[in-house]
This record gives sequence, C-alpha cells and structure tokens, in this order.
Amino acid sequence: MAKLSERALIRLIREASAAAAPGLVQGIGDDCAVFGNSGEGRWLISTDTLVDGVHFDCHWHPPALLGRKSIAVNLSDIAAMGGCPRFVLLSLCLPPALDADWLQQWFSGVSAILAEYGCVLIGGDTVQSKELMISVTVIGEPGSGGILYRSGAIPGDIVYVSGTLGAAAAGLALFQKAKQEQIDLGLQLQWQVLLDSHLNPFPQVKLGQELASTGCVTAMQDISDGLATDLAHICQESGTGSILHLESLPSLPVLDAAAKFLGKEKLDLLLKGGEDYQLVFTVRPHREEELKVKMASFLDQQIFPVGIITEGQGVILEQKNGSRTDISFQGYEH
Repeated sequence: MAKLSERALIRLIREASAAAAPGLVQGIGDDCAVFGNSGEGRWLISTDTLVDGVHFDCHWHPPALLGRKSIAVNLSDIAAMGGCPRFVLLSLCLPPALDADWLQQWFSGVSAILAEYGCVLIGGDTVQSKELMISVTVIGEPGSGGILYRSGAIPGDIVYVSGTLGAAAAGLALFQKAKQEQIDLGLQLQWQVLLDSHLNPFPQVKLGQELASTGCVTAMQDISDGLATDLAHICQESGTGSILHLESLPSLPVLDAAAKFLGKEKLDLLLKGGEDYQLVFTVRPHREEELKVKMASFLDQQIFPVGIITEGQGVILEQKNGSRTDISFQGYEH
C-alpha cells in the first residue's frame, strides 16, 4: 500500500469532512478551527499530539521543560490567529514503567505555563500505553483585534517573520548527534541557545494579539513545520504565490558554526527544520511604516521582512544572484 504524505492525508480528511455546519466559522485549513454563534462570540480550538521518539526524546528532554513545551506548541496555534488562550484539555497515554517523579516534574512544567498564559486545565483523559503520548487541546477567544486567518494574503503584500529561524532544528540535531556519538553537550556552551530553543519554545501569544490589533496584517500562521511549508500554507489558502529572499532570512550568529559542526546545510535548518514557533505574516506595503510605528509603541521586538506575496502558486526562494528554486512544502513532515 502506498504511503500517504501528511499533506495528502490532511487533504483526504478535509475532503471527507463537512465544509459547513451551524456555528462553524472555519474548519480544517487553518491553525485553529473557529466556531460559535454570532450573538454569543467566537471560539478558537486546536489540538496537537506529541509522541516519545517522534516529537521528543525523554533521553535529553527534562520533564518540566517537556511539560511546558507540550502546552506551548498549542498556544502557538492560538497566537497565529491573534487569539487569547483560555482552556486546555489534556490526554495522556502513559507507559506502566513511567516514573512518578518524572510525571510530577512534567506536571510542574504544565502548571507553570498555564499560569503564565492565564489558561485553565478543564479536563482530559488518561490511558495505559506502550509509548508515552501527550495530546493537548487548547480553546481560546479572539483578541481585541479579531481573528487573523491564513487566507487573507494579497499579491504585493510583504512577508514578515517575528524572529530568527533554524535554532530549534539545530538544537534537536545537536541532541541527536550527542546521543549517537556520546558527546557531552554540557561542555559545548556555545550551543546552549540552540539547545534551549528546542527544549523550551516560547509561543508568540502577545505578539499575535498585537499584530491583529494593528489592522495592518492580512494573513498569519505560526512556524512549526519550517518556513518553506508554513508560508506555503498561507499561499495555498490565499490563492497566491510568494518569493523569499535568501539574504533576508534572520538567524542567530551561532547557526553557521552549528550547521558546519552538524554537517548540515544552514538553509535546511532555516527553512525546513521546524519548531521555530515564530509567526509568519503578511502586510500591505503601504502600511509597513504604520505597522512599525505601532510595534514600537507596544512591543520591544524586532520583525523581519523576508519576501513578498505574488501571483501564481508556491514558495520560491530567490538567491542573491537572482536564481530561483521552488521550496513549497519542503519543511518537516510527521
């Protein structure tokens, strides 16, 4: 039997699902589904599942930080819609041999991030399983600026990202290399910022709300599978294409040395590695200066223009010499 790609599987599910239902505003095709009757307000909802050996490795991931990350990846979906996270449902598949102290530390991380973002755990499920699996559903409300979707980009819009790219992918690769080659990363202090990016991502919830409130942003998505894939989702839902400028992609200075140490292409870490949990968003060109002024007034955070929305389809990477390559959907696949 031929193996379905993640995109093909999602497309199959989407085609088999109802496109409309009473109270459904946005179904499959965005970071969150949106539902609710107009007179009672809207709700955002998103689910993510993490599996030991696929999305994390208990060999190197401290339980408290894994607890934080389990929630953070879902909060990032709410951030991508400009929303405010409110409630969390948590389902756990737990191996019989799982240490009680490990689980207590994991819950301490969960509790800390829920308190940090004003969320309440309202229920879930537990079951015994061979593998450790964590499934989180987060429910949120629109922020004061309303809801931002993937589908609003227009040709001519400028593509922005909210921070540096590739650090988390490099951090994961460093952990994998250390495990395979028995390297003590505690002696490799130059990599710490990359390791931390993998272990403890920070969802851009406040930034997402503020970007939505400016009225300058036309489409937005979080960067979880790599910019090559996540910008392609915006283009697909908006019916557009895009061009990314290689020299504009922001990265930490240490990423060059890490790529060399790992034997990886820096470009692959920047565009395809995933787990950046930054935001990619589009802005009308005549509102760029307005956005920068508003950003400066409420957030001390730099944003980076990296490309432009175009007619056509796909994400094109443009080199400094003008050569172009289609990199659509070349990010991480589960």
